[in-house]
Amino acid sequence: MSVFATLVEQLADLLRPLFGLPAAAAAIIAFTALVRLLVHPLSRAAARGQKARTALQPRIAELRRKHGRNPEKLQKAVLELHAEEKVSPLSGCLPSLLQLPAFFLLYHLFSSGTIGGEPNTLLTHQLLDAPLGGRWADALGDGGVFGGAGLVY
Repeated sequence: MSVFATLVEQLADLLRPLFGLPAAAAAIIAFTALVRLLVHPLSRAAARGQKARTALQPRIAELRRKHGRNPEKLQKAVLELHAEEKVSPLSGCLPSLLQLPAFFLLYHLFSSGTIGGEPNTLLTHQLLDAPLGGRWADALGDGGVFGGAGLVY
């Protein structure tokens, strides 16, 4: 089983005395919050960068009017403006890119019956009446849309 599956499952076991059956859901929320907390400094830097880029928009619009017919000159002028103001045009992408692997792993944990050649025991947990390994179509047959599992989905 992958390290992340083991981590989430052990976290669920730790939270079981506090949350009971929805401990797996609480573990997923805690894991997601931990990932968000770890990338928070990068998110703050991205927000500062976005604010700085927004402040540059009037000047970039002016450069577009000035160099509208010459795209190469416009691109060079915009890059010079970013360098002059010490603003990176790509700074907002970094936090999103760093979070993607964790969210892909969480998706993989709930979409794969086996992980590393072993059964995915995380899928045996339940959130209210909905098994974490279940699908929305299964909930329709078991209690309908307004049944316990249907409401979770």
